[in-house]
Amino acid sequence: MTEEPPDGSKTDDLDDLDRRLKAIEARRRKTVDTKAEVGANKGFQVLGELLGGILGGLGLGWLADTYIFHAQPWGMIVGTILGMIAAMYAIIKSSQSR
Repeated sequence: MTEEPPDGSKTDDLDDLDRRLKAIEARRRKTVDTKAEVGANKGFQVLGELLGGILGGLGLGWLADTYIFHAQPWGMIVGTILGMIAAMYAIIKSSQSR
């Protein structure tokens, strides 16, 4: 096996190497481009708001048709349109906040 020098320079060299490696990793983390991730997150948010508004309005329209008004297609049609309007409002509001 190899013998360590008595002054402990091997551990000093390892500590120096570890410090330089951590500095390089920190610089690399700072320079990672996250614009694509931000754009994808915003797109998924818009998709969720759009689908949620439409499906929520459709569900409320179905409930209104089935249990309140008993006028089969009109509650779902009106609910879907109101859901689209609510979804567009939410999308516009969230896009203006940033």
